[in-house]
Amino acid sequence: MDTGDDVGANPPDTARHRRKWKTAERLLAALAALIAVIGGAVWVVHGVTRDSPVEKEQKLVEQLRPGQTLDRATEIMDNKPHYTQRLASGNRLYQYNRKWERIQLLVDPDNISVLSVGIFADRTDFRPSFPLGTESKLTINRTPYGEVLGEPSRVFGGCGVHSGSYFETHSLGETGVGAIIAVGIHDSFRGNTSMGPSCGGLQKAPEDCVPSEIEDTGAWRPRNNPQCLTSTPAGDFRKNTAIAALVVTKQLGLTEDMFQSPYVLAGGND
Repeated sequence: MDTGDDVGANPPDTARHRRKWKTAERLLAALAALIAVIGGAVWVVHGVTRDSPVEKEQKLVEQLRPGQTLDRATEIMDNKPHYTQRLASGNRLYQYNRKWERIQLLVDPDNISVLSVGIFADRTDFRPSFPLGTESKLTINRTPYGEVLGEPSRVFGGCGVHSGSYFETHSLGETGVGAIIAVGIHDSFRGNTSMGPSCGGLQKAPEDCVPSEIEDTGAWRPRNNPQCLTSTPAGDFRKNTAIAALVVTKQLGLTEDMFQSPYVLAGGND
C-alpha cells in the first residue's frame, strides 16, 4: 500500500545527475571565464606591441638601399614621389615629402637603378636605424656625429641666413648599408629639427676648416685632422649632437647630385 511518504522526493539517481550537471556547469563557467581572461590579455598585449605610426614609417624607410631598382624603392614607399627633377648630370632626383622626413632617391639616367638614398629628418621622434657593419649601426636622431665611425674622411657645410647644412663622410667598405655614407643635418622648415648645435660648433671651428660644398672638398681632409673638428670647443657638438640626415651610396664617391636641398627644391616645402 502506498502511504505517500515518497511523494515529491527525488530518487537517488536523479539527485546524483543534478549534482554532476551543476559541477559541469561550474566547470564550463570557469572555462569561459578563463577564456575571457586569456582573450583580454591577448588583446592587451596586441595593443601594447602594435607599432605606432612613426615606428611603421621607420621600418619602411629602413628597407631602402642604394643599388635597388627604382621600381623596388617605389614599391617599398608604397606611393608615388611628390616631386621629381632631372639634374644637369642626367641623373633624376625623386623626392618624397613624408610626415616625419623627406626621402630623396637619386636614379641613373636610364631611370633604373637607385644611386643614392637620402633621408632628411624633419622631426626628432623619427629614429630609423641602419647597419654600418656586422656589429654596429647608426640611428638618426640618436647617434651623435662622434660615434658614427670614428673621424670623418671629409666634412662640408655651413650656416646661411635662409638655409644651412653640415655633413661628414665615412667609408664603409664592403659591409653595411652602402659603400660610403654621409651623416649630418639640414635645415628643416617644418618640424623641430634644428641646426643650432651644429652651427654653434661650426662657428667655433678653425678658419677654412669646413668647405661649404661637397665639390669643394676634392681629396681635401679636415685641416690638421683630427684637431680640426674634434678638439674643444669646436668638437663638443660632435659629441653631443645627434645626426638628423643620412645619405648613402654604393658608388665609389659622393657627388653634388646626392646633396640637393630637400627644402629648397621646387615643391620641397609642401
